[in-house]
Amino acid sequence: MPEQTGGANDSHLCPYCKMHPLETAATLPSVRGDGLGAAFSVKTITGCRACVRKQLLFQTLKASAEGWTSPPAFIANPVLIAYGLARATAVKKDEGRVRRILKAAGIEDPNEEKKPVRIAYGLAAALITSDGKVYREEIETASNIGKELFPDFNEDDFLEVAAANRDLPTPEDLAVLLNNVVDEKTKHAVYKYLIAIAAADDEVAPEEHAMLKMVAENLGLTEPGQGFDRSV
Repeated sequence: MPEQTGGANDSHLCPYCKMHPLETAATLPSVRGDGLGAAFSVKTITGCRACVRKQLLFQTLKASAEGWTSPPAFIANPVLIAYGLARATAVKKDEGRVRRILKAAGIEDPNEEKKPVRIAYGLAAALITSDGKVYREEIETASNIGKELFPDFNEDDFLEVAAANRDLPTPEDLAVLLNNVVDEKTKHAVYKYLIAIAAADDEVAPEEHAMLKMVAENLGLTEPGQGFDRSV
């Protein structure tokens, strides 16, 4: 029997199948070996129940192939794989969380005009809070750059979005959600903003570089030369 869809988020389509409405969001932790240590990350998958379930299984399968390259990762990965499999079997509607994610992303109302600055708040906040910590210097840097790039940038509004960081997916995951609901001009504007934040200290770490490339891909920005080194 097919799953029933419907609810408060009907106007927003699942970014994966582009057919069914957004129904839920699931958070999936993962680990990768990093020398003798391990790097933990969290992915937030937002979509219809069927697609979220498929993505959870896919990401868990991916972790089962890649997450063993250090002693700590070797210990943690079985636990996280078991969690991922269990989570995939228990995907339920969570329209409240979806609404919070859409609000934090600046796209809560599908009938409202998508303002580039509002989209920028969400992506920038996701970028600077992606490690689970919020540093005052990063907030100030993002605010100062935002004021230079967006005439209608409001620091208080940005701080409000950043304070709701628990409801924000990672920048890469948020880009998937934004791809089909914002226009090309907005995508370029907000991506330029992310690059400026990442390059503010004149040094872009390899993980930041990889993240920016993934954001570009997930936003559908495929033309070369859009980034700070002509590859992102």
